[in-house]
Amino acid sequence: MTNHIAIISSATLSLIGQMIIVILFFYFTKLRNGLIPRIILYLTIGGIIQTIGILGSSFDELNCTLFGLFRLYGGLSSIIWSSILIYSIKQVVNSSMTQLFMVFNNQNSSEFMDIRDILNKLVKLEMKFCLYSFGLPLLLLTYPLLTALIYDSKNSQLCLFYNIQTDPLLQKMQLNIQKLILWIIPISLYLIYSLSILNRIKHVIKDDQEKQEIYIEVKKLIKQILSFPIITFICTLSFTVEDIQSLFMSQIGLTQTSISLAFLSFWGFLNCLAYLSQDSVRLEIRSRKMSEEQQDM
Repeated sequence: MTNHIAIISSATLSLIGQMIIVILFFYFTKLRNGLIPRIILYLTIGGIIQTIGILGSSFDELNCTLFGLFRLYGGLSSIIWSSILIYSIKQVVNSSMTQLFMVFNNQNSSEFMDIRDILNKLVKLEMKFCLYSFGLPLLLLTYPLLTALIYDSKNSQLCLFYNIQTDPLLQKMQLNIQKLILWIIPISLYLIYSLSILNRIKHVIKDDQEKQEIYIEVKKLIKQILSFPIITFICTLSFTVEDIQSLFMSQIGLTQTSISLAFLSFWGFLNCLAYLSQDSVRLEIRSRKMSEEQQDM
């Protein structure tokens, strides 16, 4: 457990941060408007499940298999929701930046209906998004569950994730297939997709120089939303590289694993900071605080 202090600390911070996002979402009505805030909530729920799994896996006396499954399920669900988030951003940014600003400011001109159509179509896909993001990981979880039932999970380093030298060859193969299905392939596809979208969005918000005052506000809004996929890239990269490395090595060093998992554990905490940095969230908190102060006077 002493080797996991960094993991436990960062995971605890993430759990607190993710709970703050959930509380703010349900406490403030305006923060529940629109699909993107709900996607962030769903991403946070997946992150909470993953963080609980990471925390539980760090204590030897707790059920290793149970928390290993939590970590695998929450991680894959978070990757899918992160992909849906950047897909939604891409659909919106494909329209003109000026139109986007007008829609977010509730302008009723029919000139901007194309963006409303895009947003309405995305909202209609919400149930399918939920089915894919919460149902598919549950289906794929049958594989590591069978692995856990066949083998003693405590014979594997950090609960169903890494091999140790004494593991049977078949168990090593099963764990490697598990890592490919539940993490390496999904996160690699996400990273490639998100980098291409980020690069495309960068060019979009760079090109249009008309109506500069409005454009600055739109650019700021997009950058705030884009902070979530950027954080996903930063927090998952080292863990993904280590996972790929583990496919070709008999054992990964515990120090390297702890550093990678600590980065991964910070995912939820950094998402919380990104959420709190959004103007809509700060404005809502500030206005509620001011109204409470006026009532106390």
